[in-house]
Amino acid sequence: MKNLTAISPSYPTTRAEKLKLIELLEEKRRRNKQRQFKIHFESLYEWQRKYVRATAEFSACMLMAANRVGKTRTGLIIDAAHLLGDYPEDWEGRRFDFAPLCWLLGYSMEKTRDLLQKPLFGVYEDGQWTGGLIPADRIVGHLSASGTPGAMREVRVRHASGRVSTVQFWSYSQGQHAIMGDSVDWYHIDEEPQDKEIYPQVLTRTATGDQGRGGGGILTFTPENGRTELVVKFMDDPAEGQYMQRATWDDAPHLSEKVRRELLAAYPPWQRPMRTQGLPLLGTGLIFDFGDEDISCAPFVCPAHFMVINGMDFGWDHPQAHIQLWIDVESDVIYVAHAWKQSKVTPVTAWGSIKSWAKGVPTAWPSDGLQSEKSSGEQQKAAYVDAGWQMLGAHATWPSGGVGVEAGLVELYERMTTGRLKVFSHLSGWFDEKMSYHRDEKGRIVKLNDDLLSATRYAYMMRRYAQPRWQLVSPQSGNYQSDYDPYAE
Repeated sequence: MKNLTAISPSYPTTRAEKLKLIELLEEKRRRNKQRQFKIHFESLYEWQRKYVRATAEFSACMLMAANRVGKTRTGLIIDAAHLLGDYPEDWEGRRFDFAPLCWLLGYSMEKTRDLLQKPLFGVYEDGQWTGGLIPADRIVGHLSASGTPGAMREVRVRHASGRVSTVQFWSYSQGQHAIMGDSVDWYHIDEEPQDKEIYPQVLTRTATGDQGRGGGGILTFTPENGRTELVVKFMDDPAEGQYMQRATWDDAPHLSEKVRRELLAAYPPWQRPMRTQGLPLLGTGLIFDFGDEDISCAPFVCPAHFMVINGMDFGWDHPQAHIQLWIDVESDVIYVAHAWKQSKVTPVTAWGSIKSWAKGVPTAWPSDGLQSEKSSGEQQKAAYVDAGWQMLGAHATWPSGGVGVEAGLVELYERMTTGRLKVFSHLSGWFDEKMSYHRDEKGRIVKLNDDLLSATRYAYMMRRYAQPRWQLVSPQSGNYQSDYDPYAE
């Protein structure tokens, strides 16, 4: 672009200079319209570029994000790159060297029009497209959707290869049968479909895409439907080719503090982790249906008069989990002060990670600790004793006997809602479990991602065996006196 100072060292005053300035400004606007896609790509945050990079390695990439962080925009920039074929020099995501067929899917044709079509192509008025990521002169044709004003069923784009790429818009309300038949190269699912058959059908359509190599795609949404089968699969048990990334308000510097305060005040407390952190909720199925802020507290040094007890849940393929409760008997408040979990680690390895705070503390454990490990035939409890834990003599039960789960949940819920159970604010793994712990449609507890919560419940059940903090040799070391062990068998 020619420098304006070349026209005049000062603001233009003559008619000729003003006309020249207008001409230059119009040319600048025209060029900016032509490169909207690259302007938007250049403005991506690092987390968004990380997501773009993931599409090169994984065939299915889920972006499960908070509201207003730019998740749909991130996906649309990727879509635009494929439709145009004009990949930036520093593009590290997936590439197509031909004009692909792309599917963009949303709740309804109104949603696809407003959230996907309009940002991508702009507005179509008086026979012209204006205002989208795709330059108007690259749009070579379109097919309107019936029944929804301004919505398109299909838009065709001149690809860098010289051929024509096509994007088709679909709504979940059309059902899985509407999206059968085509071989698709790329898909973008924006917001999660409640119909469980939509996503498998889309995968089937992409199986032979990318000229037989297998197509790919992205999912961008805030998890308003909670821990659905689709969310659980990507979060807890991703298959080969599946990738999941989260984005929170902390990843969105464009959100001012004022905007954050106003949005936060508008959300119900139990929705805030989902809206601000992209954590899945389940609404009425959620067991602990309140926000983290209701029970979190800043960490502090354990006072000498507090009672202390550990709780654990055995595991191998699913994580083994360890927590520690601090009990203020005087005020009847219990604190979850430590939490740790990990899959496929031996007792010895786990002990090395937590002994600084667990050593010498009586530890509650579940009844399956009496089961024998397949590899050694040794009881699980015995293996943990050998590793260093001070295991209580019997598995966790209520004072009156029994191991009922529902009784524990009722008591813990009551304590949380009355301020008598607090959790140290840095224990993110514990809070993640709390915000996904739910019942299914038949009211049954879903036994997924509940390891730390189970360990907490066992320690709570056996809190009558907690040990006073003053018996610590050193408040910093976590080394407890062990010359007298009233809990040994």
